[in-house]
Amino acid sequence: MQKNDITPFLSTINRYIAAKDNNKPHLLSQVFTQQATLSMQVNTDGISFPSEVVGRHAISDVLVSQFNQTYENIYTFCLSDSIDRNGSLLACKWLVAMTEKESGNLKVGCGHYDWEFQSEDGSSVKKLTITIKHMFTLDFQNTAHFLYGLSELPYPWCFSSSARIEMPAIPALQDIRTFLDQI
Repeated sequence: MQKNDITPFLSTINRYIAAKDNNKPHLLSQVFTQQATLSMQVNTDGISFPSEVVGRHAISDVLVSQFNQTYENIYTFCLSDSIDRNGSLLACKWLVAMTEKESGNLKVGCGHYDWEFQSEDGSSVKKLTITIKHMFTLDFQNTAHFLYGLSELPYPWCFSSSARIEMPAIPALQDIRTFLDQI
């Protein structure tokens, strides 16, 4: 295996995204170690999470079960052109879009994932740090069209330029567009 090869990490991260976006908490047993830690750095008022969660079951409850009680139509993309691997550490930027179940409003956010795997084989995560840089809630007339566009992107890994093409050119999402430009 080459030093910068990310292949061992892909199936674990893909499984995490599938669990979170599709309300499948059972998949996280194949992602996190039993005593894994989740650290959340929320740099926006647009969403809230606990700052730290310990244990696979608690992580599953926060990131899958509770999350999916509030949101639907969830699309999380890891941005392929932002990947940085160093041994058992992998970092990448992400973009998410979803709708609030109660209001139907669109929610769009972005930030960073910092994965710390138990070993370089990428089979299980012992620590995940999620930094939420921006999160905006919009009463957007074209939500279905926007989500349809996202559904056409390679999932869950795509290039920031592809995601940017789908990003509505509205002032409320300018910070997200700028984030995608900085990769």
